[in-house]
Formats: sequence, structure tokens, C-alpha cells
Amino acid sequence: MKTIITAIASIFLATSFLANSAMACDEQCQRQKAEAEGNKFPSYLSWKYCEDLKLDFMTREVKSLQKYRSKQLESMHRGGMNNTRKFLKQRQEWLHECDSYMAGTDNGRLFKDDPTTDAIFGAMKSVEDELASLIKGVTYSVDAGETGATVAGDKFDRFFKLVEDHQTLMLLKGQVVYR
Repeated sequence: MKTIITAIASIFLATSFLANSAMACDEQCQRQKAEAEGNKFPSYLSWKYCEDLKLDFMTREVKSLQKYRSKQLESMHRGGMNNTRKFLKQRQEWLHECDSYMAGTDNGRLFKDDPTTDAIFGAMKSVEDELASLIKGVTYSVDAGETGATVAGDKFDRFFKLVEDHQTLMLLKGQVVYR
């Protein structure tokens, strides 16, 4: 009698395990669902690729932008500003593509939630737009001791703070790997 109960319990557990795993939808399944709804994604996109891109951006590439802001922005050299603007625009396009993929495959937003993701993308766009304005020759009336780069510097600082706040939150949750 005991062996029959054990056998029935084993069959029940195996059946429920297989049913749960059959109902689970991995990344490939989510991708297929999204594409069936009309979303098309490049083949190179994956959750891992997008996570790696985000981590590289938040660590290595933001450090590069911080170095530019602290050492080169004050010179107001248009070539450097244009290169930095193009760099930001390219990274923003890559990150937007990943954000669309993550959201389309039901894996959340790239920077974990809507407000954080929208704020970081908005700050990136604000810096890019400010650099474009300075390249075109926009001038500001400034107080004594300030330069036209002050407004751009403030926008850089806001962007850096948003990324740093996100990094800190993810670190507290144990979710950030520094490279």
C-alpha cells in the first residue's frame, strides 16, 4: 500500500512539474509571441545582450562622458562636442532598441521601471540637444565667472546623477555587476 501511494505521489509531482515547465515561456517563446503581434526584432537582440549593453553603458561609457565633461567641455571645442553628441545619440539608439525589445518580450524596461527609464532617456536627449545647440552657436547670458558650457554641464550632471541613482538602487538589490 505504501509503495502505491509513493508511486502515485511521484507521478503527481512529475506531472505537475512537466505541466509547469510546459506553461513557462522563456525568451524565445516571448520573442515569438511579440513577433506574432507584429513586432520585429533584429536577430542579435537578446535579454543578455541588452543587459550587457546597459552595464557597459552605465560603467565604462558614462565614465568616458564624465571625463569629457570634467576635462573638455569647458573648452567649448565644437569638434569634441559634436563627437560626444554623436556618441550619445548612437548609445541612445542602441539602448532604445534594447528597451523596446525588453518591453516587447515582457521582460520589463531596460532600466527596470518606466519612470527611471524615461528619466534617463530624457536626460540623455537633453544633453544631446544642448550640445547640438552649442555647436550651432547658441549663446547664453551668463553671470560673471561662468561660461556657455555651464548649462550643458548642469545637464550632464543631472544625467550622471540619474544613472548613479539607478546603479545604487540596483547595487542595493544585488543586481549590478561592475566591469
